[in-house]
Amino acid sequence: MSVPDHLRAHAARQPASPLEQVRSFLRGHVADTGDLGELRSDLARLAAVNTRGILQDLQALEDLLAAPPADGTLARLVAWDANWVLDDETSDQAAARWLGEVADLLREVLAEAQ
Repeated sequence: MSVPDHLRAHAARQPASPLEQVRSFLRGHVADTGDLGELRSDLARLAAVNTRGILQDLQALEDLLAAPPADGTLARLVAWDANWVLDDETSDQAAARWLGEVADLLREVLAEAQ
């Protein structure tokens, strides 16, 4: 059986960096939610079908928080990619705390799905 070229190319593709993975997660799952409760509900529905993507997003969040990027990057991620307003919207520390809360939420959703 021959593997189609587009599938072979997809398999050979380099994984996204933690920053790009988190950016994609925030844009795709967080940006249009009204609150973390809504995000939890959306992710719980996904986890009921497949937890792989949520695990990848959690790992990327953990990696990003363990080795934060240049100053201002976390604050921009939260403000622009997540479309989320924090009390201190220019602070990477506030953004890191919020991203940590999102990581906790992912852990909880995964635990409930198992």
